[in-house]
Amino acid sequence: MVRIRVLGGVAAETDDGRPLDVGSGRTRALLGALAMSPGSPVPVTRLIELVYGDAPPRTVAKTLQWHVARLRKGLGPAAIGRAGAAYRLDVPPDAVDVARFRRRLREGDVGGALAEWTGAPLAGVEAPGLSAIVDGLMEEWLGAVEADLEARVEADPHAAVAALTELTGRHPFREGLWALLMTALSRTGRRGDALAAYREARRHLVEELGIEPGPRLRELESAVLREDEPTDRLDGNLPRRLSPLIGRDADLRTIGAALSGSAVVTLVGPGGIGKTRLALTAARQVAAERGWPAWFVELAETSAPDDVPRAVAGTLGIAQRGGRGVTAAIVAALGSAPALLVVDNCEHVLDGAARLVQAVALGCPQVRVLATSRERLDADGEQVIAVGLLDPAAGAELFHVRALAADLTYERSAHREEVARLCLRLDGLPLAIELAAARVRSHHPAELLARVHDHFTATGARRTGAPRHRSLRAAIQWSYDLLTPAEQALLQRLSVFNGPFPPAAVAAVAGEADGALSALVERSMVTAEPGPRFRLLEPLRQFAAAHLRDKDLLAVRHARWCQGETARIGALLAGPGEIEGVTRLRELWPNLRAAVAFACTAGDVRLADALVRPVATELALRGRQEIGDWAERILALARDPDLRAFWLMWAAERHTQNGDPAGFARLEQEFARPLSRYARAYVTGDGQALCRLLPEAVADLRDQGEPYVAAFLEMNVSGTLLGLGRFDEVDRTAARFRAEGPPTLRHWALQTLGYSATFQGRPGDADRHFDEAAGVEVPEGSLSAGKIVQARSAFRRGERRRAFAILRAYIGELVTTGNVIAAGVVGIEFVGMMAALDRREEAGRVLAYLEARNDFGAVAARSLASAPGGPYEAMSDREVLDYMAGVLKAPPAAG
Repeated sequence: MVRIRVLGGVAAETDDGRPLDVGSGRTRALLGALAMSPGSPVPVTRLIELVYGDAPPRTVAKTLQWHVARLRKGLGPAAIGRAGAAYRLDVPPDAVDVARFRRRLREGDVGGALAEWTGAPLAGVEAPGLSAIVDGLMEEWLGAVEADLEARVEADPHAAVAALTELTGRHPFREGLWALLMTALSRTGRRGDALAAYREARRHLVEELGIEPGPRLRELESAVLREDEPTDRLDGNLPRRLSPLIGRDADLRTIGAALSGSAVVTLVGPGGIGKTRLALTAARQVAAERGWPAWFVELAETSAPDDVPRAVAGTLGIAQRGGRGVTAAIVAALGSAPALLVVDNCEHVLDGAARLVQAVALGCPQVRVLATSRERLDADGEQVIAVGLLDPAAGAELFHVRALAADLTYERSAHREEVARLCLRLDGLPLAIELAAARVRSHHPAELLARVHDHFTATGARRTGAPRHRSLRAAIQWSYDLLTPAEQALLQRLSVFNGPFPPAAVAAVAGEADGALSALVERSMVTAEPGPRFRLLEPLRQFAAAHLRDKDLLAVRHARWCQGETARIGALLAGPGEIEGVTRLRELWPNLRAAVAFACTAGDVRLADALVRPVATELALRGRQEIGDWAERILALARDPDLRAFWLMWAAERHTQNGDPAGFARLEQEFARPLSRYARAYVTGDGQALCRLLPEAVADLRDQGEPYVAAFLEMNVSGTLLGLGRFDEVDRTAARFRAEGPPTLRHWALQTLGYSATFQGRPGDADRHFDEAAGVEVPEGSLSAGKIVQARSAFRRGERRRAFAILRAYIGELVTTGNVIAAGVVGIEFVGMMAALDRREEAGRVLAYLEARNDFGAVAARSLASAPGGPYEAMSDREVLDYMAGVLKAPPAAG
């Protein structure tokens, strides 16, 4: 008996599994049309409609007869019968998979029906008139899937989450699937993810269909919200708790309404008016009410407008790689999903903040931006809200709350009148009120009132700046005047720090504090943070810096302190303490940025070199693009050939990582040193020259006292060596790092050993190395093919759906960040998976890409001997990533 398959493509076979030739194109479409009703005659006119749609050829009757004859030849003469002006597929209904699927559904055997389903009906067949039938079958299948998953959610919600996540991605308009996903997530304690699923479902329905979710989804959302605890963490990075916001209820309502209608809302007002606290409180309310993720980006430590995108990307955890700019990577990562981005302290980098906010507003239609600044951004569609002063009652309440926090013995009833008058004199400015309240341990409110009167008399004659700016300056000046001379001097010297600083840095940069630091913390002039670390609020830092004498002397001390810190961090990065080193470098970065800027501006190339050299490898290991900027600034100053050669090498790394060899060519170059020649070969991709020059470059670095960078270079060039078939050299180098390298290089070494074993035909060794690599903990943000290793391991264990999902998600990350240069290693795993599944065309297309890409890709292609090749058109890195992602959307046949 002939058996017909329509699901997953049209095919036929005998009872013993021997495939039958049913032709291609329209012949398969004809078989699919007949198979939808086996044993029943289908009129010729109906067949023509099903196979050709609205545009049949002029000779359609004869053409259809030819296709019928072709089917009879492949299936046997008796398989296609004729009944008048109709044709009939003469096989029992159970010989056709789609008929078995429908029978089992009628019988209530949902599991059996789903077992019959092997893929989309008529996959790969063009038959315009059958689209309605295919859509109907898909609806029947999805109904069965929902029924099956509903039972699985009841029995084991954990196990149902993965399948539901995949199905909602493929069928985003099926509210039943979203409801089941929300239910499963909620029952597994993932209420935040359940709410995120609702937001994603709503986004698809509203943006693409113009409708709101139905009652079932809305009721589920309400149920999840009712179950949620007030302490559950919101998506994003907003602080979990804020001190009470006093006197701003009307402002909060105004901001909420503005965010409903405007892409950009800017809170403007002088420093100290309370813009940041108001923005954070408003963001928490909006995020909770609307279910949006919310991110808070602090720009106070950002020193230049061009650094704004990098500050935003760093907070959101977005890496810039490949040719895509940082702003483009941010827009791509935020996408079209609803979210709230709070950008704080824009005034000193106004142009950069405005450009970034404008790009987000234009490229992310569902994202809202809430900015704070001392003046408007002038972005399209911006709504400006002026943050006013506190009214007398709110000002007094703020003073009492802060005073009680500073001194538990404070009695609000004993000082009502003085506090009311004091808050009036301070113009209701929140920062001024808080600074005053912080002094109640040493000054009664009456004493503070007397001092502020004299102070405002002295400063009230200022004729420049906005009145509120004069009030802020007066408040800070007044609080500053209450300090002792030693405290004032220390505050001035501390203004040289652009970010957090530890206690030891105070003595190293600002000199002995003699208790003054503790006094400044107590009086809220310096903020204490866990660690312990200290920080100056930006308005206070700027005020203190304006009074600082000997700025250059303090800047030199600060840079020397940073130099010592980077030296200690560099030692950690080169050994087992790498994870701690990465954390400490992240904390130091704002201060390091300021120190490097000072050294370069001062023309002190040796100082700049000493600051950055210990952490230069972070460019390659963690993708810290700013090191590439510094390398080129140092190159512009350096005249020493060895120094130039060292930084030319890192400039080459920067432009190679970004896929911009032309940028490297534009630099002023000289190639008198081995490192310089190595850099040129590296950025141009000349593998033969690179390997020839490697020993000299390594010796050059060791002569300069850089053994770690020398060893890193040997590890970094391993991909090129693999492409040239120099496996023994690669294995020796990788084995050394595997035994004694810092975590990231151990991880790289194990992956390298895995690929080396793969290329040499030792799959068992390769799997062992890759599994070991996956077990190495590396610092956050490390550039790694770890996701590829995870996908490989999952596939090897038979978890094919999970392997597809991991690899597809990793491709998404590469495309979003522009890191398309990693397409080659993704392609290796893809070809291996496709070959194992006997998906020859998909494997062959990517194999052709690998063969044409470079030496590494070519040797990888040769190692995949079981994968079929073919005369396929060559693809670029981006094209092959898009192609693989499309293939991986469809789940594998089994596993």
